[in-house]
Amino acid sequence: MQYNKKMYKRHSIRLKKWDYKKEGLYFITICIQNRECLLGEIIENKMELNQAGKIVEKELLNIQRKYKKSNINIYQIMPNHIYIILEIEKRNAITIGNIIRYFKGRVSSRSKICWQRNYYEHIIRNEREYLAICNYIINNPIKWKENVFGDGEEKQVSIY
Repeated sequence: MQYNKKMYKRHSIRLKKWDYKKEGLYFITICIQNRECLLGEIIENKMELNQAGKIVEKELLNIQRKYKKSNINIYQIMPNHIYIILEIEKRNAITIGNIIRYFKGRVSSRSKICWQRNYYEHIIRNEREYLAICNYIINNPIKWKENVFGDGEEKQVSIY
C-alpha cells in the first residue's frame, strides 16, 4: 500500500500565533499509548506508583534540573496518563515541545513505556483557571472510578 499524504495529515493543536518559549503556565496531559495502565493503580482513592510510575516521577522532577527556567508547579501521575502544570519562568530558547520530548525520551529509555505521539496542552490565562486546574489534578485519583469506562477510556470532564 502506498503512503497517502492526505489521509495521514496531522493537524497541530497548538495556537498558531502563540510563542511556546514565552513565560507562562501550561497545563499538560501526556498519555500512555493505547491508554494502558502501566504506572500503578488507584487504591483507596490514592495513586500507588509501581516501578514504571516511580521512573516517571523521577524524570518529571529532573525536568527542573535540566531546564533551569522551568518549574513543575504540580503534577499527578495516574495509571495511564500524567498531568503537569509546567511554568516557563523567562522567555528562552527552550519550548514546551523540547521539554516534553526530553521527558518522554528519558522515561522510554529507562522503562518499557511507550507514549502517545502527541500531548495535550492548555495555556493557563488567569488565577481562577490555575486554581480550577490544580483542584482537578489533585482530586483526579478520587474521581478515577467515576471517570473511567470499562474499556479504560477516560470521560471528558470540564474543569472550568
